Amino acid sequence: MLEQVRRLMPSSCRILIPSGVRDWVINLSEAYQRLGYDVTVGRQNFELESSHPDIVHFQWPEEMTDWRVPMPKQTDDIVRRLDRWATRARLILTVHNLYPHGHHGNAAYHRLFNAFYERAEVIHHFGETSKRMVCEAFPEIADRHHVVRLGFNYDRLLPAVRQSRAASRRELGFESDEMVYLVFGSLRSWDEVQLVKQAFSLANVPRKRLLMAARYNEAVSPWTQRRRRWRWKMWQRTHFVKTITDYVPDEDVYRLFDAADAVIIVRQNSMGSGIPSLTMTFGRMAIAPDSGIIPEYLAGAENVLYDGTSANSLARAMERAAAVDRESVGAKNRAIAAKWDWDSILQTCLDELAPPANSSLLASR
Repeated sequence: MLEQVRRLMPSSCRILIPSGVRDWVINLSEAYQRLGYDVTVGRQNFELESSHPDIVHFQWPEEMTDWRVPMPKQTDDIVRRLDRWATRARLILTVHNLYPHGHHGNAAYHRLFNAFYERAEVIHHFGETSKRMVCEAFPEIADRHHVVRLGFNYDRLLPAVRQSRAASRRELGFESDEMVYLVFGSLRSWDEVQLVKQAFSLANVPRKRLLMAARYNEAVSPWTQRRRRWRWKMWQRTHFVKTITDYVPDEDVYRLFDAADAVIIVRQNSMGSGIPSLTMTFGRMAIAPDSGIIPEYLAGAENVLYDGTSANSLARAMERAAAVDRESVGAKNRAIAAKWDWDSILQTCLDELAPPANSSLLASR
C-alpha cells in the first residue's frame, strides 16, 4: 500500500506537520526523514498556506487556537482553511486527547475537533480505547477511517554512553536502600497535587523518598495558583522531597528515571500521557492510573495500576511496587518500548492512505 501511495507522488514527497510542540515534532520529523520524505513543521505554515506539501499530518487541533477555547469565527476560519488544504494534500490526524485538559465535553472544542475528524483521510490512535472513546464522543465520525498503532518511545533520549544507576542516585542525594518514587512532567490540577501528597503520606514503605520533577500548573487565578504553589512547596520541604525545578536538558532526562525505583504517573480525566512511554523507554517500573489508553501501554509487564481518583489506591500501589522485582518489570517495559519505533507508526498511517481518486493531481506536481 505504501509503495502504491509513493508511486502516485513525486520522488521527494513533502510532509507538513503543523505543530510547534518541540519534542513531539522532532520525533515525527526524524522518522519521516528516515522514510525518505521532506518535512516542514510549524502551525504558521498551516495558516500561511504558502507551502505545497503532499501530506499534512495534524496533531493537536486546539493548538490552532493557541490552546484556548475557540471562538466561533476562529473555528469558521479554520474549517475554510482545512477545506482548502484538503483539495491540495492528503490529511492525517493523530489523536492525543479526547478534549483539552479541563474542557471535557466543551461544545466549542467539540466542533473544532469534529472539523478535523471529518476531513482527515486517516485518523490515527495510539490504542483501541482511544478509538472507542473518540467514536462514542464524536458519533458523527465513527465510520471514518480509523487506524490503531499502539505505543511510541523516546529512544532519541537514550545516551550513547549511560552512567550507572548508582551514580545517578548519588548525584541526586539518594541512598542505596531508599525507595525512590519519581513524578515527572506536569501536575495539571490541585486534585492531582493532593493525590500525590496524600498517597505518599499513606504509603507504608520504609525509607521512601519522592523525586519531584513536575510543576503544578493550572488555569486558575494568579493569587490562587501562588497560594497553592506555596503550600505545595512547604509540604515538599517538610517531607524531604528532592525537587527539580530547573529545565532538564534532553541528554540528562534519563538520569532522573535511572535514579528512581518506580515512576508514579499522575493523570486524572485524561485519555493518555507520554510519561508511560518515557518510563518504559528508560526501563523503569510504572505506577499508573487504570484509565484511558494507559493500561494498554503497560500490558505485558507487571506494572501496577491504581484508581486515579483515590489516594488510598495509589498508596497501596506504591506499597506493591516496593515489594516486587522492579528491575525485571523495567526490563520487560524496555523490551516492549523498543518495538514502538516512530518509523513504523508513520508507515502504518501512510499504508492506510488509499490511492487518490484523481492521481493526476499529485502526478502533476
